Amino acid sequence: MSFSRVEKISLDRLVIGDRQVRTREVEEDIDELVANIRVHGQLEPIIVAPLNDHDGHYEILAGQRRWLAMRRLGAREITAAVIAERPDRDVASALSISENLIRRDLSVLDLIDACTSLYNRYGSIKAVAERFGLPYGRVRGYVKFDRLRPELKELVRDGAIDLKTAIRLEDHCQRGDVDERQLRQLAAEVAGMSMAQQSDFLGAGPEVGPETGSVPHKPGSVKQIIVTLTIADLEALRAWARTKNLTQDRAGARIIASFLRDIAHEVSRNA
Repeated sequence: MSFSRVEKISLDRLVIGDRQVRTREVEEDIDELVANIRVHGQLEPIIVAPLNDHDGHYEILAGQRRWLAMRRLGAREITAAVIAERPDRDVASALSISENLIRRDLSVLDLIDACTSLYNRYGSIKAVAERFGLPYGRVRGYVKFDRLRPELKELVRDGAIDLKTAIRLEDHCQRGDVDERQLRQLAAEVAGMSMAQQSDFLGAGPEVGPETGSVPHKPGSVKQIIVTLTIADLEALRAWARTKNLTQDRAGARIIASFLRDIAHEVSRNA
């Protein structure tokens, strides 16, 4: 993809094409962008391609919010980088995704729609991620949305839970029969939890019981912390985790819990 030129184009010769991935919340916080452009001017061009059936007119591939802001400001022209040839639908969508990920987060539902479309075209998550420079993990999550049961899709669309929570619930529900009422109740219970609390609540967290060296607790009551280790200490932790067939996180949790119990016993003896 190459640009043939950068030029000023009349706003009335530009149209927002149907290949823009941002279809929701387009004008959210647009006043902030208008104020910024009013003070600093248009700092970067929008990206456009010629419309084959409308001589002298162009389709906006990236930058529709800047175009809307310039209209609000009463501008007659906008600076645009013109692509030499009009790209196909998937390339245009990928360009719009990449540009929007840099500037302002897209609606999750917009990203789901776009990435699912690209995945259906190219057949693999890796192909979509590599071809268009999108994060592999994000593409994988968005594609998984299409495989969720209808109730979970509805909860994501309504904003009741986020996509990661929905995927976690889908994985949990595959272990046994869960009806719609139970699913919605589960979703309501885990909606406000951290990832660690959700995993624990749904049965994928630390083992409970004296044989594992962990303290029994109410499911979902765990807290996640971040610790900083030297490289040597980290390698020692990983080596010990392998001997116990544990993940690095669970091994760290077990070591910390054991140390804290020893401290509690010592304090109790000295009291």
